[in-house]
Amino acid sequence: MGVAVLVGFGLFSVTVSSWLIGLVIEIGGGYFFWRGQGFRHAQEMVQQDLRYIAAAPRSLLVPDTVDFSLRIVKWVRLPYERLGALRWYQRNLAAQQAGADAALPSFLGQSVQPQLKGLAKAGASFIHMLSEWVVISMFVLQDVLLRLCTAVFALPAFALACLMGVIDGLVRRDRRRWQGGRESSFVYHHSKRYVGWALTGGFGLYLSWPFGGFNPAYMVLVFTVLVAFTLSTTVGAFKKYA
Repeated sequence: MGVAVLVGFGLFSVTVSSWLIGLVIEIGGGYFFWRGQGFRHAQEMVQQDLRYIAAAPRSLLVPDTVDFSLRIVKWVRLPYERLGALRWYQRNLAAQQAGADAALPSFLGQSVQPQLKGLAKAGASFIHMLSEWVVISMFVLQDVLLRLCTAVFALPAFALACLMGVIDGLVRRDRRRWQGGRESSFVYHHSKRYVGWALTGGFGLYLSWPFGGFNPAYMVLVFTVLVAFTLSTTVGAFKKYA
């Protein structure tokens, strides 16, 4: 029970951290890499992930991966709709397109009107930017959860690869012991640390990766091979009295 709680808390922490890091990267990238696209870049990432998931519509754990993924997307969108975040963005977008200075009173003096117009325009732009960031956060969260779903769909293959890594490590360890090979705790301790990094940092990088054009299943494959290799090295270099 304690291990399950620890794993669940770790998975939740990695997911939330990946969401926040992905949000910062998405917002920052809007000023440097995909300038002028706004939330559409994050939206395209979600649509791209859905297309990749549709290419593999079945899994051992989920009979219909496409339907499951679409439900995840709807569940993420639901609180944003209930709280009015999407309507808030649409209202600010309409107000910005109409012009922030259209509602200024006519009785203001000619010397005051330009200053108020500038303040109104700056305020409208700032509020519009905040509302767009909220929409971006929704698409980034959808993207993170879709990639998490992809990892869940591939969980049987991941477990099989880890099992193969452990078996390979045990075989190499027994061969070393029976052949009188030298044992060293240096490799064991370092490889054990790399297993933890692969299960946390590598997985977080996979969830928050901001660039499209690749199938998330390929990164899951690389991640699985990395974990299996480090497990094999850790078990193979295990020393009882380190």
